[in-house]
Amino acid sequence: MDNFEVIIVGSGIAGLTTAYFLQKDFPNLTYKIIEARSDLGGTWDQMKFPGVRSDTDMYTYGFSFNPWDGPIIGQGKDIKKYLNDTAVKFNIRKNILFDTKVTSFAWNNNQWITKTNQKDFISKYIICCTGSRDYKYPNFPQFKGQDKYKGEIVHTQDWGNTECKDKNVAIIGSGCTAVTMTPAVVKEAKKVTLIQRSPAWIVNVNGKETSTRLHKTFETLIDYFHSRLFKASYKKKVISRYPYYNETNVPSYDYWDQRPACSLDHDYFIALKTNKVSVEHQEVSSWEENGIKLKNGKVIECDLTIMATGLNAQLLGGIDIFVDDNKISINNTSWYRGMMFSGIPNFFAHTGYINFSWTARCEIVSQRISRTLAYMKKKNLTTCTPKYVGKKSKPAIEANYVLRAIDKFPNRSYKFHNANYLLEYVIFKYTRINDGVVDFK
Repeated sequence: MDNFEVIIVGSGIAGLTTAYFLQKDFPNLTYKIIEARSDLGGTWDQMKFPGVRSDTDMYTYGFSFNPWDGPIIGQGKDIKKYLNDTAVKFNIRKNILFDTKVTSFAWNNNQWITKTNQKDFISKYIICCTGSRDYKYPNFPQFKGQDKYKGEIVHTQDWGNTECKDKNVAIIGSGCTAVTMTPAVVKEAKKVTLIQRSPAWIVNVNGKETSTRLHKTFETLIDYFHSRLFKASYKKKVISRYPYYNETNVPSYDYWDQRPACSLDHDYFIALKTNKVSVEHQEVSSWEENGIKLKNGKVIECDLTIMATGLNAQLLGGIDIFVDDNKISINNTSWYRGMMFSGIPNFFAHTGYINFSWTARCEIVSQRISRTLAYMKKKNLTTCTPKYVGKKSKPAIEANYVLRAIDKFPNRSYKFHNANYLLEYVIFKYTRINDGVVDFK
């Protein structure tokens, strides 16, 4: 078995961020990144649907150590290139082992054994950078009569070589993905029908806007907290800003109860005004041979149905974890600062914000991991294991993908401020590592 000080699982944004800070803070440390896919990028390697792009600004989504120099909203292929260029620039790519799927982690005798479909690895630490969604099984609602439908059904997560050209297309979903892809699909399709159980909050982004990471950080967080403190007035403010909203399409939930979607240069709003697009605010009843039947009895005729129905949340890539031969259920653990789990030694993981950039949290978590490793080296310590403490966990956002998976998350959390980047930035940077909640030996 190959032996490294650190095993990193996943070569998306979290994996690259982790590798950068480990190299920076510990030049002689040995590590290996294990990646199940044939290339790096995670989400940006997998997502291929028309119009795929970032749903947040690239000033905060880009790395602080390699700032993004493109437009405020990044297109999927450009983000993928940016990630690869970053990996090459900082000599990270050479440490990635591709086409290798981790099957289990096992802690015994003060070391981790990572089993994969290729070979096994020994390490002192594991840093899980697998994201927060199930890459294999997206949310795919089932409606009766699917076997009778003669058209094609595709989920945006598994786009493959799907073609929209000259087809009657139905898009089921109203979230960020549906809003992002609609303007691109309209260009190719004969007709597009958007089927939305509930309308979503949508804001416009000026594609020519220029800013800085610091400015966008404060702007985004002020917007979020304003919407939380003054829900009614902020809701009215958003509605008054866009002629798009009327009595038929105002969301039933408050602004920021779920993540708002972004229209780039009004592209979504413009697409809705064309005679090729119609919107149905109805739930699906069943499939018909030539399309989709809604609960109001209307049948939407379509050759292609696109399921823009979102993800299934999943922590740690669904990988089995054993500590001293006992299998760990994550739901029976507590989350330590959103980066470690009680009872699991020398094991770190990344998770992001619901109201801010994924990358921003990856960076402060990576720096906290480096601080932890430096403390252990200085004190000649071998293990760090969080204790089972904290308050009952509850989601900071009412997104369906979070609510569906609540029993797969830790049942307690300790000082995990997953809606407050500025507070966590200060805490992660300045609070002491040995805070009494982690057991160091």
